[in-house]
Amino acid sequence: DGVLKICDYKHGRGVEVSATENPQMISQGPSICIFTKEDDQEVLASWIFAQYLLTNDVQLAYSQTEGYVPVTTKAQTSDEYLDYLSRGGEDGDFYYSVKLDATKLLIDNIENTFITPVFNGSASLRSAAGQLIEEVAKAINRKKTVNDEFISELFDNVRTLYKLDESAASILGSSSTDDPLPTESVILISALAAAWICIIGYVVFQKIRVKNTKKC
Repeated sequence: DGVLKICDYKHGRGVEVSATENPQMISQGPSICIFTKEDDQEVLASWIFAQYLLTNDVQLAYSQTEGYVPVTTKAQTSDEYLDYLSRGGEDGDFYYSVKLDATKLLIDNIENTFITPVFNGSASLRSAAGQLIEEVAKAINRKKTVNDEFISELFDNVRTLYKLDESAASILGSSSTDDPLPTESVILISALAAAWICIIGYVVFQKIRVKNTKKC
């Protein structure tokens, strides 16, 4: 039916989206996607595995060891999970108060979370944004001067590193019409055009020659 069911176990979010009309993605974290395949048994096995991961036991065990929120309301509102959240601070490991307070904060603000539209190069853009933040943080920690010149140079370096200009051109469908083609490209296109002209001319010449031969 063109719909993907995606569950983000790392950040405790899930979303069901149309695969053709309104493609969307979770901003980060590993996801599980089930697609239609020729082997129906493989699809069924994938679906059964996904259902297993959505059981309360699996979700609660994962949230308790990793600190992430279960992706189903059933698990979030279960007596076992609510009891787990209520015991913050009993020890510094399993009931680590900071982890549980952060979890409750997320649960109370689920309506404020978001998903982003899918577009070509979105993963590179996200990685580039993280790189910018990391480089600025490292520069400040190393007592470097972070000014407009630093940010401008950093932006140019990251844009080149993640090939953001190429991604932008892919989104737009083509590059700017104001930019001239490289000399090598002009030579190659000219050579190809000349070759095709020669081929077409030869074919026409052969047809005329055969026609004249028949007349004789």
